Amino acid sequence: MIATTTACIDPAYAADLRRRRSRDIAETIINAARHALPDDRSTIRAIYAEGLSVKEVATLRNISPRALRRQVRRNVERLLSSRFNYTLANRDDWPPTRRRVATACILQGRPLRAAAKHLRISLHVVRRQMDVINALHDSNA
Repeated sequence: MIATTTACIDPAYAADLRRRRSRDIAETIINAARHALPDDRSTIRAIYAEGLSVKEVATLRNISPRALRRQVRRNVERLLSSRFNYTLANRDDWPPTRRRVATACILQGRPLRAAAKHLRISLHVVRRQMDVINALHDSNA
């Protein structure tokens, strides 16, 4: 479902918080955010579903608006990326370790070290699995 709806959306346009986005784009981003970490998901919902400004959300989270804007832009670009869609569509066919690494790193957006710690596996295993996932994605692109 998400793979077909995000294929035609320009991530840079969707992540530009200075512009008002169409309801379809906002719904696509909100649906993809179901796979994000809870903090990221709540931030995206506040901005794209509830219509709060970045400044209001930044004040609530006690961070600078610039940092929040950067974080939201990175998350939206990740949620609309072809790698995110590929992972979402294919992860059920992968071995359990690869599926867990893909979920933590690509869908949830965790850094490699944080994913290794969260999954209680070595950083080496996370890197190797990400190499395989990236090669699979590139071969199907």
